[in-house]
Amino acid sequence: MTRSNRDQPTLSTETSRAPQGTQGTQSTQSTQSTHQTEATGRVMPGDASAYQAPDTRRTLRQILSADECLVAASVFDAASARLARHIGAEVGVLGGSAAAQVVLGVPDIVLLTASDLVEQSRRICRTGCVHLIVDADHGYGNALNVMRTISDLQAAGVAATCLEDSRLPKEHGSGPQQALVSMEEGCQKMRAALHARGDGPMLILGRTNAIDSTGIDDAIARLQAYESVGVDALFVPYLKQRDDLERIASAVRSTLVVAGAHASLFDPAWLAQMGVRVWMWGHQPLAVATAELLRAMQSAQNGMPASELLNEDARRASKLATASQAYEGLTDQFLR
Repeated sequence: MTRSNRDQPTLSTETSRAPQGTQGTQSTQSTQSTHQTEATGRVMPGDASAYQAPDTRRTLRQILSADECLVAASVFDAASARLARHIGAEVGVLGGSAAAQVVLGVPDIVLLTASDLVEQSRRICRTGCVHLIVDADHGYGNALNVMRTISDLQAAGVAATCLEDSRLPKEHGSGPQQALVSMEEGCQKMRAALHARGDGPMLILGRTNAIDSTGIDDAIARLQAYESVGVDALFVPYLKQRDDLERIASAVRSTLVVAGAHASLFDPAWLAQMGVRVWMWGHQPLAVATAELLRAMQSAQNGMPASELLNEDARRASKLATASQAYEGLTDQFLR
């Protein structure tokens, strides 16, 4: 099954608006005077464009308007964003579960606050390494709370914010299944997010968790409703079979972002035909990194010398994560 030209995905907002912040193209004069690439060893600490000249890469809007499906990287701090840039990822996703772990050291049960999320997003965005999509869960409250969250994330330089229709945090007496707000309330939250975004560059991604709780039919109805409100793209998690994605692709016209789907769905060419422009595996890299950190700490605790613990791969990764070469150039230029 392939979408016809008439049914190709579209972004719901005007493409003529010039993106700003980490998405936008800076003037030639500004680029020449303050934005240098890492290769020259000349960067400005904290400059959102320091790691990559912004006028040479696609905006997130352009990525979502293209005819290909790319793989987004799971990022959770500035260092992981730099590593994502190194492997060629254009888009990074900050998940609520990843943010909860690295900021608070807690599971994904909505103990993280909106302020926690915004500040972590700001730290990632100031590297300028990836277009950051942030999972803002339920917007941290009602529609007015959503507006505050969206406004703050846009000010932090986030490229897109994903807003879902889950009823969070979990209520007393609720079962294991994820409860959802009504479709009407979900639409009102999406409208509030778009209102708060205003003419700013940040994209709003409408997400439903219905597939994993109330089923594919309800998921399609909700996605159609959020599309009609005017969100810029639709975020679809937890897909387990191709038929469900094909049904969704037939029912909506918007660009799709797919996350946490079964590995059997990963076929970039087919996904692109279905209108999927970004694929996100999940946040397994953080779990792997945490396991390796635990192993290294245990080894040191047991007496392993640093010379044995720190191998060449570890040294190289650390230098990449900290833009060491670029900062050596700054040191030579300004401190010697």
